[in-house]
Amino acid sequence: MSPVNYKITIAGQTYDVQVGDISSSPVEITVDGTTYQVEFPEPGPTGATPGQPVATAPITLPTVPRPPARPSVPTTADDGVIRAPMPGLIISVSVSVDDAVTKGQPVVVLESMKMENTITSPVDGTVSVVHVAVGDSVQHGQTLVEMAQA
Repeated sequence: MSPVNYKITIAGQTYDVQVGDISSSPVEITVDGTTYQVEFPEPGPTGATPGQPVATAPITLPTVPRPPARPSVPTTADDGVIRAPMPGLIISVSVSVDDAVTKGQPVVVLESMKMENTITSPVDGTVSVVHVAVGDSVQHGQTLVEMAQA
């Protein structure tokens, strides 16, 4: 019997798996180029069922690499600079230059992934620069508004 090839996805990672002839034991199974010997037990007191594979040694799949972390950019800080916490589209700007704002007051609404995110002021202060307008696309960490602290 010729080997059978499979593509198996576990936690988002796809593996190429090749299963050899299952009519005899042990069966040769290859996962992404690493070969394992898998035995089919004989029926007996262990409760094993014929045709059910049992690994003779633990099979360790390769670790799934994590995607690189997004660079850390502070989005709210006590420095009076308000930055975009994620990429998106500006759908509302509720402040203008020289407006007095209080900590927690809505400043900008950012749409990202079809969700509206209200960005609030991290401090009490006066708006000194508004860097964005309705309809602007922004990137993660991009400065939206600058404020002089009270």
